[in-house]
Amino acid sequence: MKEGILKLTLLILATTPTIVVAQKQSVITVGVSGNSYNGELSSYSSWSSGLQIGWIFNPDKKLSGSLYAGLASVTGEDRDFTFQTNIGDPAPNTFVKTNYFYAHYGLRFTFLRKGNVSAYLSQGLGFLRFTPKDEFDEELEDQDDTRNQDETYRNISFMLPTSLGASYTFTNGFGINLELGLLNSTSDYLDNISEFGSSGSDNVLATRLALAIPFK
Repeated sequence: MKEGILKLTLLILATTPTIVVAQKQSVITVGVSGNSYNGELSSYSSWSSGLQIGWIFNPDKKLSGSLYAGLASVTGEDRDFTFQTNIGDPAPNTFVKTNYFYAHYGLRFTFLRKGNVSAYLSQGLGFLRFTPKDEFDEELEDQDDTRNQDETYRNISFMLPTSLGASYTFTNGFGINLELGLLNSTSDYLDNISEFGSSGSDNVLATRLALAIPFK
């Protein structure tokens, strides 16, 4: 599924570069987020906060470009997590708190516009840098005994964020944006667990509330 999203994103980015930069008007967004992760130690069962800033080009167009960056964290815990291995005596973590930074470019398609209210779907392409830590605030990437023998990973991955959102614009040009989205990371190590698990790539669900500030 994520390979299909990647192909679609690359096709759109390759065929519409002039559409999203034709106008000078833009909007800066500053907001907060609630984030929950799905993986070996959680199934969207706990929430943590985050911050996000964005720059939306040509927001009045049906198809517009955007740049986003944010800082956030997610947590998960499963004291009953079990695994199977015939190698050594590893001790996978049963708790994780993962801090992460992300940045991505996205295309936003506004499919509804009525008065001051609009609704849109956004698809992006970017990267995610993450740092999983245990309950003692120690980085899990450095703890080799929590993974299989010779199992290592990089703490940077691609992401294909998908969001559904709505915005309300006041008469002075300022607005409020509300979004629900998935980061769609390509990594299975947001919780430091992969070979001992069975969930596939980890994911993050995010809800976002932001102030939109007009900028020319």
